[in-house]
Amino acid sequence: MNTIRYRLTVKLLVGAILLLGLGGLGIYLSVKEALEGEFDRVLSAKAMTIVELARQADAKEGGDFSVRFSRDSKDDDDDDFFEIWDAQGQPLQRSKSLHKRDLPARFGKKGKPVFWNLNIKSEGRCRAVGLKFKANGRPDGESGSPVFSLVVASSRDDLDETTNILALMLAIFIATLILVAGVTVPWLLRRELEPLDRLAARAASITADSLDARFPTENMPGELGPIVGRLNDLLGRLQKSFERERQFSADLAHELRTPIAELRSLAEFAVAWPEAREVQVGQQALTIALQMEGIVTRLLELLRNERGMLQAEKELVAVEPLVEDVWRPFAERASAKDLKLARTLPPGLAVSADPVLLRAILVNLFDNAVEYTPADGAIAIDGSIANGAFALRVVNSVERLDRDDVGRFFDRLWRKDSARTGAKHVGLGLGLARAFAEAQGFKLEAAWEGISSVAFTLSGPIA
Repeated sequence: MNTIRYRLTVKLLVGAILLLGLGGLGIYLSVKEALEGEFDRVLSAKAMTIVELARQADAKEGGDFSVRFSRDSKDDDDDDFFEIWDAQGQPLQRSKSLHKRDLPARFGKKGKPVFWNLNIKSEGRCRAVGLKFKANGRPDGESGSPVFSLVVASSRDDLDETTNILALMLAIFIATLILVAGVTVPWLLRRELEPLDRLAARAASITADSLDARFPTENMPGELGPIVGRLNDLLGRLQKSFERERQFSADLAHELRTPIAELRSLAEFAVAWPEAREVQVGQQALTIALQMEGIVTRLLELLRNERGMLQAEKELVAVEPLVEDVWRPFAERASAKDLKLARTLPPGLAVSADPVLLRAILVNLFDNAVEYTPADGAIAIDGSIANGAFALRVVNSVERLDRDDVGRFFDRLWRKDSARTGAKHVGLGLGLARAFAEAQGFKLEAAWEGISSVAFTLSGPIA
């Protein structure tokens, strides 16, 4: 199962098992070492007791050491064993519990005690200590005191039983903790990841018809808060996009419905009364077809721009001559409405642009300005250069528009006139002009200016 909950459960359980296992092993080894250390100290004390008895016996009498020690020594517990050797390695004394068996001899360097484990037949596991010592009390005329060797062993049954009980208790304790973790970890993860389940269920319930729904932000963990916020923002953008698409579909249907109805009427008239058909009928049909073709052509251009298929072939274009040439066809319409024109362009202004696309942008801006500027209104065309960039502005006075309408100027098929009369302006020109600007790396923006004027600004790098 490739889920976060499953992976976290497995990793946490494996981590818990490893930590508990290593912790239990560490505790076991530490306690075992401490118990063996204590056992070795007791064993060392027994060995030193025998050493002191030997020294005391040697100090009291002269003669055969082994006889004196044998006489002074006492039987040990059946769990304890010892054996003493002389300097030549000959046994001098051993505990009766050995029954004439020898203990293995092992001694540390420089007389230091050495500890090890061994098995004694019929006695089981034992632990032994081996050391060398000198007997005191020899006459002054003799050479140095002889060196004797001693090995003392003791059964470690109690020690092994204690460590085995410790190991069993730790194993039971760790197994219990693992069992508890195996139940607790999945429950905690399921409980703590419940907000993710709620989020997934909420997302699954959202469809194209319920984009107004939002993810709840109350009682949401801090880690999910930013995600929920971004999802709500995404839903908001999707909702607006769907609304624009629905509105676009409705607008497009409305724009095409009228010319299609007119074209159908003309066709029905021509079929019903072919002998009465006039020349104007064909001309009207051609006009309607051109209108529909224009709408479709503009929509295709917008689609090509959205898909990155609109390519610009740039060259150096002189702006002032181009503006004069593009304005010339609109001069008569502007004069008929008594529009005042103010044109201020820097001399010699030239930009790297596609001349065909730049001309199309200016045609749309000038056509829009002349069409929607009220009679006796004003149009201003000005340009500027700063820091290697240019700005070309077209400002015109307006009526029946307000500041809130500026944000919709570039929407496809949007017009302020709710009746949508007229075949020439279908609300695609400004959107197409912006697409042409973006294809050249320029920006086309609209802003409310003054009391009742709108400014369209085309800007971008000169080269």
